[in-house]
Amino acid sequence: MVSPRRFSSGQHRRNAALWGPTPLQRFANARLLQHQNATPGDTTSAVVASHVLECFLERANDISSKENGPGVDTGDFTCNGFICRSARLPPSPGAIWLSSDLVWQQHGRRVAADGYTVVAPCEGLIWLGDLALLNAAGDADVDPYPQFTAFHGLEFGANYGSGGIGALVQPLIGERIFGTLKPNRG
Repeated sequence: MVSPRRFSSGQHRRNAALWGPTPLQRFANARLLQHQNATPGDTTSAVVASHVLECFLERANDISSKENGPGVDTGDFTCNGFICRSARLPPSPGAIWLSSDLVWQQHGRRVAADGYTVVAPCEGLIWLGDLALLNAAGDADVDPYPQFTAFHGLEFGANYGSGGIGALVQPLIGERIFGTLKPNRG
C-alpha cells in the first residue's frame, strides 16, 4: 500500500523547466533545517535526511493559551511564506546548513529523492536573520540580531497544493510553507 503522504508531484516533469530562481529569493530572510523521517509525518521515527529550506517568511500570529493545538503552543509564533530554494543533506549535517557555500539542489520547492521528501509535520531549526552575513563555515553567530530556535513545519503547498492552480503558482513564487517558530526552544 502506498502512503497518502508519498510525494508524487516531484515525479512529474512537465513543470521542470519552470523551476528557476523565484523573484522572492532576494527577499529571503530565513533558513530552516527540517528533518525527513523514515515514516513520513511521524516525527518520532528515525531521521533519514535533513532538508535546508531558504525561505521568505513573515510572522503571522503569536499563540496564546486559547489557540494551543497540535504543533502550536503558548508563546509560539506562526510563520508563513514561500520556499526560495532547498537542498537535501545527510541526517546530521552539522553547521553546513548555514554555510554561504551550500550547494542548492532545487529552486522554489522541497527536494524529492526517490519520490519522497520532507512532509508536514516535521521538526527542526530556524535561523532568521541577515542571510548576506552567513559565511562558508556556517557560523550561526555572524549576525548580532538573529533568531535561532526550534521550528516545526505544519504545512507545505497550501493554499493550492502542487496540482491544479498550484502547478501554475508554485513555479512562479515558490512552494508555500506554514509553521511555528518556537522561541527559547532551539
